[in-house]
Amino acid sequence: MLDFLYFLFSCFCYHLLYLISFTYMNEYTIYGGDKGKSRLDILSRAIGEQTEEFIRWGGLSTGYKCLDLGCGGGHVSMFMSGVVGSSGSIKALDLDKRNIEIADTTCRSKEIVNIQFQQADVYQFNDIDEYDLVYSRFLFSHLHNPQLVLNKVFKSLKTGGTVLIEDTDFSGHFSHPPNKAFDKYVSLYQKLLKSRGADANRGQNLTALMIQTGFTEIEFRIYQPAHISGEGKLMAEITFEGIMPSLLEERLVDQKKAYDIYHELIAFRKKEHSMMSMPRIFQIKAKRF
Repeated sequence: MLDFLYFLFSCFCYHLLYLISFTYMNEYTIYGGDKGKSRLDILSRAIGEQTEEFIRWGGLSTGYKCLDLGCGGGHVSMFMSGVVGSSGSIKALDLDKRNIEIADTTCRSKEIVNIQFQQADVYQFNDIDEYDLVYSRFLFSHLHNPQLVLNKVFKSLKTGGTVLIEDTDFSGHFSHPPNKAFDKYVSLYQKLLKSRGADANRGQNLTALMIQTGFTEIEFRIYQPAHISGEGKLMAEITFEGIMPSLLEERLVDQKKAYDIYHELIAFRKKEHSMMSMPRIFQIKAKRF
């Protein structure tokens, strides 16, 4: 009973925070702030190696001037800063003010000086012929107008510049053994983004959008993390927790059902040798000429 009351109080708090931030963050469906930053930390540790290898494959080099679009907690920005070195620079944009504050503080503590963190709406940046490389991870699936932002990315690149995008195909999730709560989480996430005019399976059509934008030399590859232990196995429950305020706002689920799904996800995660995947992830590289 106490657990259920705590859950109701948590939902009320998340719902209140959601309403306060709606004007500024109505496209991004997962909560932000300190709790959102903790989720991004776990996510980065779960897939960081694959992202770093992707960026190396994309050709990031010493002296590059780069843009990290939707930088979150700044994990990838900090990796890129080490590659470009003191002769290069990173501009990192994110809508969540708290993400920017934490990332900037972390960089200062590590004496990283070649990153400029800036709170910004990705629809509003208008840099022209500025960057050797633009990177973005898990941003475009949350946008109602990804084509507009891709057009801005195209214009922001120098001739010969590279864009690197990672985004999700949420429909590609799997679990073993099959689990109803896990399947419901995957289904609700897709329905929620669709209700917001976004697309949880954006990875599937990003190459087509990039062709329409004018990008050339488009290449892509797909990877999919799956876990039977470790932090990566937490992603389903903490992502579901992160979207609960939005699910309630959109009336896609009631509080009791959300509570049940959340705790069933925890129980499944704790089950020895159960396997839980993350989304299928598209990694796309392209050029502006």
